[in-house]
Amino acid sequence: MSADKPGRMVVSDPFAGGGVIPLAAVMRGHSVYAQDLNPWAAAGLASMLALPDPEALRDGIAALTQRVLASAQAAYGTVLSDGTPGFVTHTFRVAVAPCTHCGARQRMFPHALVTLTSRVERKLPEAFLACPNGHLFKGRRDQIASCPTCDRVTDPDQVYTPRRVVTCQCGEQDRLEARASASSLEWEVVLVERAGGGRRELALPTAGEKTAATALQAQPRMSLGTIPAGQETAVLRRHGFSRWEDLYPRRQRAMVERLLELAAGCSTDEKVVAALRLAIIGSTEMAGHLSRWDRYYLKSYESMAGHRFNFTTLPVEPNVWGTTTSGRGTTLRRLVQLVKAAEWLRKHTGGQLKVQGPLHAGAATVSALLGEDIDGRPLERPDVLVVAGSSQRQLLPSGSVDLVLTDPPYHDDVQYAELSQPLQAWAGLAAPESGSDAVVNRATGQLVADGSYTALLASIFRESARLLREDGHLIFSYANRDPQAWVQLLEALQSAGLRAAGCTVVHSENETDHAKRNVRACTLDLLLDLVPVSSREVVKHRPELGAGAEQEFLAIVANYVLSVGELASGWQLEFLDSVSNAEFLKPQKRRHSGLSTPPAGEGSAPAG
Repeated sequence: MSADKPGRMVVSDPFAGGGVIPLAAVMRGHSVYAQDLNPWAAAGLASMLALPDPEALRDGIAALTQRVLASAQAAYGTVLSDGTPGFVTHTFRVAVAPCTHCGARQRMFPHALVTLTSRVERKLPEAFLACPNGHLFKGRRDQIASCPTCDRVTDPDQVYTPRRVVTCQCGEQDRLEARASASSLEWEVVLVERAGGGRRELALPTAGEKTAATALQAQPRMSLGTIPAGQETAVLRRHGFSRWEDLYPRRQRAMVERLLELAAGCSTDEKVVAALRLAIIGSTEMAGHLSRWDRYYLKSYESMAGHRFNFTTLPVEPNVWGTTTSGRGTTLRRLVQLVKAAEWLRKHTGGQLKVQGPLHAGAATVSALLGEDIDGRPLERPDVLVVAGSSQRQLLPSGSVDLVLTDPPYHDDVQYAELSQPLQAWAGLAAPESGSDAVVNRATGQLVADGSYTALLASIFRESARLLREDGHLIFSYANRDPQAWVQLLEALQSAGLRAAGCTVVHSENETDHAKRNVRACTLDLLLDLVPVSSREVVKHRPELGAGAEQEFLAIVANYVLSVGELASGWQLEFLDSVSNAEFLKPQKRRHSGLSTPPAGEGSAPAG
């Protein structure tokens, strides 16, 4: 596009999300229109692209640091085993619930090997083990041991909750959700990680650390709302979580609220305060009743890692503020990264970007982002306009965009709206209108009716096509194993008044995503290039395809993509028949791997 149209373009992204495409566009000097249904995504994108001067941000961080230290010391202050003053960086809790048969309370550790005491690459055997009776003790990962409390034999390789089923000492087997519904899960502090003096250690908690973890003196006030029924929220509701604040231990809630209160007075610059809030609220994705611990690499994961809410019976609560030694996703680490981001943004965009928004999609239409006055001088316009709301209505005038470049949701693959709801709740943002999300959700019935998904996509693509100049292009990537998803996509494009200009195959990030290895994830995306239907001649570019089952499947898809705008009646059945025997769509036989260290699925973001 840049070669065909030199100079500054207007680039639109109607599914902007976190803003990778808008960022790439402003780096190249283009004007950007970015819209997303999700208010948290839109607010975060606007804050990131409008990051303040790095020095002003440092001053704001310094002010927040001075104000929060006393609270952080009270909440997390401790002493390491050698007497060095430090902080608790992670607090481990195990779920406890009575057997539905005999009533005996049971600590429900997921594995006998709770955690190594040093990262796996150091090849040291020391670890914390949990015996079948739920007692925690120091042992070795490579040796069967007897529990020093009850003498039960403990095999480090044993799994205690396979397929979320727990076995009581009486022999009764319960599903975890059955125990949660019969009697609410209790969370017992069993282990802590401390940091201080440049080092970190894992240890059984002291009485003082247990008392601090309960935070009985804290009075969190924010009500985050009810967890609604949904495809991804179902696992939370089945295991006893009914409100978003249930995902957070009392201390974590109190510290987040305290930081938000303090941030408001740390600067008179609204952009600085917005950046501080972004880091604080962002830290809540590490929910202390939900975040999993990687027992081999000694780190916690986001509650939504792998695009799923990750229920576990051994979650870890982070130190919300954080330390310089340990703690992924803490407020302090996010703030440090924001300073680096502000410096990087200045360097790559030539200075402070003019960012407007987020405006609401129901607002009045705006002027074109590029224009000249009667003397030929450029009009004063923002570099970036961010809009929150359904892209069925976009605010720019017709014929004012050179390129629509986007990455839409892949049918039903990721429930973005559900996964972001805890963050929206902390930010005080209203959830987007139900049914406007371009994602099929079978749990709620969203877009499951015949033609509803196609109709919503078509309305968004039609509105995006309205913005395009006569020589403009709409380009996006797509991947899906479901042939019906492709049918609905191509129907939407043709209905929107678009025709194919070409397509090509690109490698996706799934090839390097550990969580998606050895599963039926697409490793290739099809990049579609479309233009408005008109009398203009189009020379279509075709993909160069190699060998392999996925490439062969995409070759069939590409033939139909290249016919968009000219697809004849009945093409849907013809397409479905042509892919019906594709090797790529056939069920895979389950493969059983041999011994590995760490086991498959660990040492990476956990899948749901």
